[in-house]
Amino acid sequence: MARGVFCFGNLLHGDDGVGLRIAEVLRQSRPPADVRIIDAGGDGLALTALLVDCATAVLVDAERSAGPTGQITVQRLDPTRWPESDSRCSHSADLGFALRAAHAESGALPPIHLVTVAATDFAAFRIGLSPAVEQAIPLVVTVIARLLGWSESP
Repeated sequence: MARGVFCFGNLLHGDDGVGLRIAEVLRQSRPPADVRIIDAGGDGLALTALLVDCATAVLVDAERSAGPTGQITVQRLDPTRWPESDSRCSHSADLGFALRAAHAESGALPPIHLVTVAATDFAAFRIGLSPAVEQAIPLVVTVIARLLGWSESP
């Protein structure tokens, strides 16, 4: 069974593209062969099928936060307790539905962690991350490596 990193975001909406940027950096770090890095874009519904073959999963997304921009949050998810709507995570509606659907379909899911980066700039048609979000990326990559049990950080 593979380990999966599912990165969400939209490169055309400023800091919302952080998940896709993290996917790019993770691929450059040459992860172990059993780690799949998926650019999920804004399609949380794709998780339903992708989680079935995972030993463990990490979801990566921007978080609308009142906290400091670039702050990283890691939480273990319980798909049965994901709120119907949580506007902090930029793709939470799709993610919540997909997690509940995958759980209903399979009866059990692998351990799932959500890693978010606090962001404030979600302007449409703005390409690029704010400096604070960009500076958080190396630490996020290290956190993901640890969550997946890589023998060394990328």
